[in-house]
Amino acid sequence: MTPAHKSRRSIAVTETGKRKLREAQKQKGGKRITYEDIEEILNFKVSRSTIERFFRGKAVEIENAISIVEVLGLNLEDVVDLI
Repeated sequence: MTPAHKSRRSIAVTETGKRKLREAQKQKGGKRITYEDIEEILNFKVSRSTIERFFRGKAVEIENAISIVEVLGLNLEDVVDLI
């Protein structure tokens, strides 16, 4: 299998996506969902360091990215370029 035919296993957020993630972290009443909150909601299946990397725009596995955005009420398409 040539590199062009390999499936994409990791993905990173765009600059616009980073802003959307930060906005989604804010909850009603001003409380912010922390990386630790996200980790706990996901039953520690995604580590805090992976969550931090994703928020900084570093590539993480697609499955982890989907889990993170779902906790925040977003879709993957909201924060990454899927093209």
